[in-house]
Amino acid sequence: MNVTIRRLYKSVLPLLLVVLLCSCTAKAADVDESGLPPHLTVNLLLPENIEIEKPNHFSVEVLKSGKPMINADQAQFIIWQEDNQSSAVTIQAEQLSPGVYSVTHPIAKEGLYVVQSRIHFANDQVMPTKRFAIGKDAIEKLTMLESAQHSGEPAPVESGHHH
Repeated sequence: MNVTIRRLYKSVLPLLLVVLLCSCTAKAADVDESGLPPHLTVNLLLPENIEIEKPNHFSVEVLKSGKPMINADQAQFIIWQEDNQSSAVTIQAEQLSPGVYSVTHPIAKEGLYVVQSRIHFANDQVMPTKRFAIGKDAIEKLTMLESAQHSGEPAPVESGHHH
């Protein structure tokens, strides 16, 4: 019996060790020059002055470990009035400079809006979103929403009364 166990150990043990070593080998993740996994930095830029019925320039800068991410598989912006997502307009973006994707779009009327850029690369996807307001009432509403968000209070509930 002892001889059988020794033969088993001699033939199975090396095979078992190979299997264990192969299964324990970690897949090396992509790392940047500092040895850290690469990270994405995204900056969604809104026009300084958004005007009704005029071309407004929206852009997003995408960096991976500080280097521009170029040649996205898909780059687009979606813009809609906050309380009416069915009004969403999708615009294909162009790469203006390395890592910077942009669109120009007119806004039809005053209100609170949401803009989202969707940039897809082979292994990465970014979808930053921002709100913007046009008109006094919309600016006041956005200010209230942002202050409630920063204070941790619930956003004010809108009443049915409009001016």
